[in-house]
Amino acid sequence: MTQAKRPHTAIINCMVEVHDLLDTGECSGNMVPVDMLAEYKIRPAFLLSVSGFDRDDCLKKLKTKIEEFNNG
Repeated sequence: MTQAKRPHTAIINCMVEVHDLLDTGECSGNMVPVDMLAEYKIRPAFLLSVSGFDRDDCLKKLKTKIEEFNNG
């Protein structure tokens, strides 16, 4: 079996920072404290994964998930 036809998994390393915005739309650099994130049950760092039955399937699913997140 070629590598492209083997099952694949995409690993997404997420780092969460929440900032207030300046009038220009830029992040201020003033981050919401980690303990406040915890109040909302949000971890500041975590992994996500997307699996496919082969490389092409994995990449298509990954693209779809990214588009869903960006358009959500």
